[in-house]
Amino acid sequence: MNEGWKRWEGRTVDGIFPLQRFLGGSDHSAVFLTDRQSGGDKSESAAIKLIAAEADAEKRLARWRSARELNHPNLIRVFAAGSAELDGVGLLYVVEEYAEENLAQILPERALTAEEVGMTLPPVLKALQYVHGRGLVHGRIQPSNILAIGDQVKLSSDSLSAPGELKRAPGAYDPPEAATGADSAAGDVWRLGMTLFEVLTQRLPDWDRVRAPEISREVPEPFREIAGHCLQVDAGKRWTVAEIAARLGTGESAVVAKTSAVAVAAVSRPEKQEREKLDQPKQFAKWPYVLLLAVVVVVVLFLMTRAKLPSGSNGAPAEVSQSSATQPLAPSSQPESAAGGGVMPSASNDGVAQRVVPEVSASARRTIQGTIKVRVKVEVDAAGNVANAKIESAGASRYFSRVALEAARRWKFSPAAGEVGAREWKLQFAFSRTRTDVSAVRVKR
Repeated sequence: MNEGWKRWEGRTVDGIFPLQRFLGGSDHSAVFLTDRQSGGDKSESAAIKLIAAEADAEKRLARWRSARELNHPNLIRVFAAGSAELDGVGLLYVVEEYAEENLAQILPERALTAEEVGMTLPPVLKALQYVHGRGLVHGRIQPSNILAIGDQVKLSSDSLSAPGELKRAPGAYDPPEAATGADSAAGDVWRLGMTLFEVLTQRLPDWDRVRAPEISREVPEPFREIAGHCLQVDAGKRWTVAEIAARLGTGESAVVAKTSAVAVAAVSRPEKQEREKLDQPKQFAKWPYVLLLAVVVVVVLFLMTRAKLPSGSNGAPAEVSQSSATQPLAPSSQPESAAGGGVMPSASNDGVAQRVVPEVSASARRTIQGTIKVRVKVEVDAAGNVANAKIESAGASRYFSRVALEAARRWKFSPAAGEVGAREWKLQFAFSRTRTDVSAVRVKR
């Protein structure tokens, strides 16, 4: 069905949830952006997942409704679930927290570093411990189900079930025993091992469903040891989630703990203080909640900087060209700067009537090393409005490219004085930790 789902944009499910924007799907399911009432007259964005109704519809709905009772900071919340019909098609739906990013979006570009995994894994373990502690199994641990919302890393929750329930046909992340159809907490540990290997290597390990996968040396410690204990064919020999968490707080993982602590503080500390942190690894083994939140901020910022470039005004992907990445852009006047974002009316007679500085959060700025430059080429109509804009040089970050493109579309220029056809300008946005510089130059014809 896949693209066929998109035809339902603008429709309403169960008379309550509008299908605002198609976010993606498969032959079996689709996800749309929607709104939900969050109290009084207030509403907030959420995600609604639709699947074709099946023979086990009631069992699936019961699982989703049970998930509404779960509440953990690192678990995606379920708000509602039910059944509906659109154009004669029977559907099941579940409404959840909306997450813009997941780890599967990062992997096509690069693998995660050991430090990044060291900051991402603890909140996943927290959520998994919570799920297992309530006698449930996740069943779908994989990169696409590890998501980011605001300043938190979260695990999906729409696949939770009781241990022993029959599951779908085994997938790439599933353990050997999945062939029998039953699931368990040990099965989740296997999937975690497969995911751990993949995020560090950009591929799944090779295995023949008989012998345990070999963990190559490209997987750094302590994650090589953890993955080895997760990927045991005998489910009884696999580590528990608690044992994995304990391993992260001792021995070789002290290096990861140190890196996380430095990233959270975001300031230099005397070498003596850093040695004292290494001499006290137990404080990290407990994973205090305050430290966890701070560490998660860093990994979410990493995810933010990998956000996808937006679509152009006609719905097609924005064009990206590296051909002029090394050509300097000489501004028509001194670059204007702003620590925050907003509209800046032009005081000079340089052809620019209104500059728009991208809105960049303070937390996003803290991810910048040096300066990130983004160049946007715009076509200007006779009235001085931007008729078209595209990325000419994307820089190192898709997130900053996106906010630059959005700002460029709102620039205003002086009306054309007898000129025929569109005018072209090149806008440059230079992002640093303290400010954003913007400049513009008219393209000569």
